[in-house]
Amino acid sequence: MRKIKSKYIAIAFALLVLFSLCMVLCFFKWLLFFPAIIFLSAYMLVDRKYLRCPHCSGFTNLDRLSYAKTHIYHCSHCGEIIEIEG
Repeated sequence: MRKIKSKYIAIAFALLVLFSLCMVLCFFKWLLFFPAIIFLSAYMLVDRKYLRCPHCSGFTNLDRLSYAKTHIYHCSHCGEIIEIEG
């Protein structure tokens, strides 16, 4: 049975924090808009490749995946339990 690794959840959180930080600082230095685009596209890549349901490849929110680290969480598409490794 495949599992979602917790390191990818941590990477996704870090990318979203960096994206948010660059968007806020973009109001002062407009050149920070370009790293924000890079961080957002990297998050989308990690989300599409690693943070899907292992059973049906359905989308699951990042906050629900972080909840699934310590609790039992079922996929909203197929109903199978999403397990987090690590």
